[in-house]
Amino acid sequence: MSMWQATTTAIVFVLSCAVCAQTAPPTEQQRQQDLKAAEKVGQRDDTIPMTAAQQAQYKSEYQAAKAKWAAMSPQEKQAAIASARTKKLSDLSAMELVGQRDDMQRETAAQSAQLKADADAAKAKWDSLSPAEKQAVRKAAWQKKRAELSGIEAVGQRDDTYVLPW
Repeated sequence: MSMWQATTTAIVFVLSCAVCAQTAPPTEQQRQQDLKAAEKVGQRDDTIPMTAAQQAQYKSEYQAAKAKWAAMSPQEKQAAIASARTKKLSDLSAMELVGQRDDMQRETAAQSAQLKADADAAKAKWDSLSPAEKQAVRKAAWQKKRAELSGIEAVGQRDDTYVLPW
């Protein structure tokens, strides 16, 4: 056998082994190794596909719950929704509760209109000021901000020449 034939045979053997390894189903040991590797990088997904019996059971439970919901009166539905909302809020962490208290979603149209009117009035008042008055207001606001800074924050604000043009 020549050197060329031996090399070709070796390459074909390696490729056929690689193809067989890819098409063969993973063994339990390979699956465990894959799960351990995925767990190290935080991507563990060891869910096992549902069997046909499990799928049938879940579908029947879903249909039963759907029928029960349809049979409820509107008051019962409202009570169930309120109960679920209360349970969900009781299960939230402190950080999640802060996110749930977003009052912007609960703002009514009247409140929104009032806030918009206030903003428009403030803008009109600002536009009516002379340039010297605007400069004085800016300076007063900057001084108020500086007075409210903590000691650490004030250290970082000592060189404010790049912010204040005067």
